[in-house]
Amino acid sequence: MINANSARFVRLGQSALWGLLIVASCGCLSPWMGKKDDASENEVAVVEELFESENRPKLVRDATVSMGMNPVKLESIAIVNGLAGTGGIPEPSPQRDTILSELKTLNINDPNQFLDSNQSAMVSVEAFLPPGIQKDDPIDLFVRISTRSTATSLRGGWLMPARLQEVRLLNNQLRTSDMLAVGTGPVLIRSAYEAGDEKALIREGVIPSGGRSTKSRTVGLIIRPAFQHAFISAQIANDINRRFFFFDGTNRRGIANAKEDDFIELSIHPTYHRNIPRMMSVVQSVAIKDSIDERHVRIKDLTARLTEPSTAAAAALQLEAIGDEGAVPLRVAATVANPEIRFYAAEALAYMDDVDAIDPLVELARTEPAFRYRSLLALSILEHRLAAEGLRELMDETSVETRYGAFRNLRERPDRELLVPGTELGDGFSFFHVASKAEPLVVVSTLRYAEVVVFGGPVAIRPPKYLMAGSGIMVRGDDQGKLRISRFQPGKPDARSTGSATVGGLIKGIADVGGNYSDVVEVLRIAKEQGDLEARFAIDPLPKTLRTYHRDTDEASEESSYAELAPSNIDPPVGSGKKEAWWKF
Repeated sequence: MINANSARFVRLGQSALWGLLIVASCGCLSPWMGKKDDASENEVAVVEELFESENRPKLVRDATVSMGMNPVKLESIAIVNGLAGTGGIPEPSPQRDTILSELKTLNINDPNQFLDSNQSAMVSVEAFLPPGIQKDDPIDLFVRISTRSTATSLRGGWLMPARLQEVRLLNNQLRTSDMLAVGTGPVLIRSAYEAGDEKALIREGVIPSGGRSTKSRTVGLIIRPAFQHAFISAQIANDINRRFFFFDGTNRRGIANAKEDDFIELSIHPTYHRNIPRMMSVVQSVAIKDSIDERHVRIKDLTARLTEPSTAAAAALQLEAIGDEGAVPLRVAATVANPEIRFYAAEALAYMDDVDAIDPLVELARTEPAFRYRSLLALSILEHRLAAEGLRELMDETSVETRYGAFRNLRERPDRELLVPGTELGDGFSFFHVASKAEPLVVVSTLRYAEVVVFGGPVAIRPPKYLMAGSGIMVRGDDQGKLRISRFQPGKPDARSTGSATVGGLIKGIADVGGNYSDVVEVLRIAKEQGDLEARFAIDPLPKTLRTYHRDTDEASEESSYAELAPSNIDPPVGSGKKEAWWKF
């Protein structure tokens, strides 16, 4: 319950604000400089009384709520060009007028003719800005043919530069924001990675990391009304900055900036740039104006709470918020038998860059599906080389999601070029061949990265008698056991290439004849369906983020519930009559 004194706060006048700023800079509440103002003096007394009371806000979360932690949906109308006669004429509409205006800025000679060409399609584009995204950070784009267009397919298309905005309905009118992102790139159509004959599969697609944010999103803390006071805002910011700071060049800078008496802006701390929700949780677990004695008492209490699974998560967050002094009980808890307690402690240590987090996190990523996503993420945050070695070890596991999850988190490390070197091919997609002691595995991604990853191998492709993809790509075997890749396009000369009968040779051959990432994904999927690709094959097999850990129950083994872990965008072969995941071999 909030102390009754807090209800006496009102917003300060201009003179009171200047007085409080002087006080904050001096680090004390008195003496006041210059002539005292009775109202200001009274409010300062109320603040002093509040901080000395038993019911004062003890943690940042007691006095604040988070701001800017929801994703923002962006939209745009744009053009996909380069289609093989599957474009269409957009009907007259405000959307068409918008596109024509955009085309004029691109120096298109005849915008109407260009728009009505059978090589162009008017599309709607969507994207989402996550909390705390920074300027120039990549985002995925989701593209579909507009309902006002007669176009039939996006196969082989390229999204022309699109400007994305937030759209809201305010007072029964659509309002748009400033431009918040731009995007362009080749479209990976759904039919490339989903089997079926639905029309939507060729009318929709995704461009992994095809967009770039043009602005940084602000995150921060809104002071609850009962505590909206310039001194309290400054005090909370100071407490946060004592724990969280970084060096901007040669200057040390805290992450909290008390902008107003009711708002504190937070910069993204480098340690938490991939887990901003956790940064917010830890910041809100920082103690407000606690003394050394109070901190020692609190550490003792949190140490006791860390031994109980039901309270361990919150206790670990608060110990992480304390910093170095809180690491001692966390190191002990990271060695206990209970996997839940061990995880919460090790995760907190990882964000404190403590090497004692590495071994328990590697083991938990291997054995506990409920903690796998967060364990892998925490390992990628650790700067120590042993964390990278731990992720490398996990790529030898039989679990598909463990292997690929470890790879993707290695991909996010600053030293990724040394750890997982790859080859850039075609229109901005990558090929990786990763050493692995487990059985061979081929993975393709539709989100964040356009990439093909081969674990183990080299993985052989049985030369097919005939393999035809929808974009005019044909693959056949020759007399020497190699692959012959051909591409046929209306109005263009045929392109041919020869490659080794491996996944790497197939991908290089497709790129050599002008194929894009969508072609590569579709050919690999069809090769698996036909039995020409004998290795395991998976699409986006990343660990799930929202699994629940069930205490005191015998969990089913991962293999027995493997279908539940399957990527949601993989369908069984058409006509198979089976519902189970066809990629499970």
